[in-house]
Amino acid sequence: MAVFKRGDVYWYEFIFAGKRIRESTKSHSKTVAKEAEKDRRRSLERTLAGLPSEKRTDRIQTVSDLVIRYLEHYSLNHRATSVVFSNGRLAHVQRILGAFVLPDLTEDAVRSYIRKRLDEGTSGRTVNMELGELSRAIGKPWSILWPKVRKLEERKDVGKALSPEEESRLLAAVFDQTSPNRSQTLGTFVRVALLTGMRSGEITGLTWGQVYFTRRVVTVGRAKTSSGTGRQIPMNSQLFEVLAAHADWFTLRFGDTKPEFHLFPFGKPTPSDPTRSITDITGAWEALRKRAGVRCRLHDLRHTAATKMAEAGVPESTMLALMGHMSRAMMERYSHIRMAAKREAVESLTIWCGGENSERLPTKSTTFVEFTQIQ
Repeated sequence: MAVFKRGDVYWYEFIFAGKRIRESTKSHSKTVAKEAEKDRRRSLERTLAGLPSEKRTDRIQTVSDLVIRYLEHYSLNHRATSVVFSNGRLAHVQRILGAFVLPDLTEDAVRSYIRKRLDEGTSGRTVNMELGELSRAIGKPWSILWPKVRKLEERKDVGKALSPEEESRLLAAVFDQTSPNRSQTLGTFVRVALLTGMRSGEITGLTWGQVYFTRRVVTVGRAKTSSGTGRQIPMNSQLFEVLAAHADWFTLRFGDTKPEFHLFPFGKPTPSDPTRSITDITGAWEALRKRAGVRCRLHDLRHTAATKMAEAGVPESTMLALMGHMSRAMMERYSHIRMAAKREAVESLTIWCGGENSERLPTKSTTFVEFTQIQ
């Protein structure tokens, strides 16, 4: 038996039943090459003995092979938006670790992956999700695969609500007729997100069968949580106008708003297939955000809607019903009362301290100097 290197790849060569077997292991690792040689010899011995051959997935499976097979099966029993997220998380795994064979996916390799992704400016939460998805593809928990590699700390304050000025700039970019990249579907998407607080996947998955103009209600389809699936969101006058205008555009382009047609049709560079929903608007969103000069994530449109409702005094139970959250803790994470609203709120706080000078306590118009003179 012999293992040798040809170029950057190891090969093995041996004589079996009077025949020379020489094959590439497709690996850069000598250890893996030796295991591949043993596996190949064992397979030939079983065949010679008349035993059923063991399944050989090229004998040595790479991370890329594993991911491709995982995503093929994943799409069979998961909704389209979930498939998009899974593809996105594993895209960087394939880019960086795709050529690794599974035996070489050591803790050091995973640490190297983490360092590279952090150097690229990726958040700890995103890296955790990417490696978590890889562990699910392998079929074993992170704690078993890489027990000495700790998950990265995740920020809890990454979400933000757009200020009124930022929202105005974003909407101005949506309506900018001079922009060569102006998109009807993205413009509708942004306004629906701000007027409903729906998740990105919930919006892209909408069909016309879920939009009831006569009742002025939008019914959410399959959502991230069981409490969010099937919830009904009333249309205010602005949302009604946005969706009615979108229906007019859609009818001109596709002939009809059939119940099974998606509001945001698939197709690049322009929508072309209403029977499928758009899967990724990241590129168009980034272009819009940069034109508007606003630093925020697409998901922050949902934070903005929640914040507006919280500042308007909408009861928590109503917000939970509209947003589709499971718990109060999650709602608190999404609601960001802005400083201006906080200042307005504390200005409404007045007390009576008693005593003959109580009427001379400072008011909103009293300056600090005047207050010290009173004292």
